[in-house]
Amino acid sequence: GRVLADWFKEAERNPGAFDFVSSPLQRCQHTMRLVRTAAGLEPIDAYATDPRLIEITFGDWEGSTLQELEQTSPQAVAARVADKWGFRPPNGESYHDLTQRVAPWLKSIERPTIAVSHGGVHRAVRGLLMGLEKQEIAALDVPQDRFYVFESGQGLWL
Repeated sequence: GRVLADWFKEAERNPGAFDFVSSPLQRCQHTMRLVRTAAGLEPIDAYATDPRLIEITFGDWEGSTLQELEQTSPQAVAARVADKWGFRPPNGESYHDLTQRVAPWLKSIERPTIAVSHGGVHRAVRGLLMGLEKQEIAALDVPQDRFYVFESGQGLWL
């Protein structure tokens, strides 16, 4: 939140000109409230939620580590490694599916927006914004302690 407040000041941006949206999952909403509090934005719950920003689901694999899955489903793990973009865990989503889910949200943005979401969602949104190839999208690095600012066709980590 302090980083965001500094950016608003340095970039001469009015926080009131931004929409704020979060994944409806509790950890994202908690993070959004922490960000808004640290940035001095009141009220802290002045943000929307959007279910399209929920993290990619790993279906039957939820709650398992990759190491555990390598023991129980080595062929499926190998298939995921070979095609992270198109692989769909049992009852889960592929990165292709996720990108199809978040694309309409991205198109719906009408104002500058601060979004708090998840790593997979960030990969999909960033890939769409930058016109990346599908395999590049699935491989994007996603630091967990930063903001990604995208404007004028360029991205910047804060």
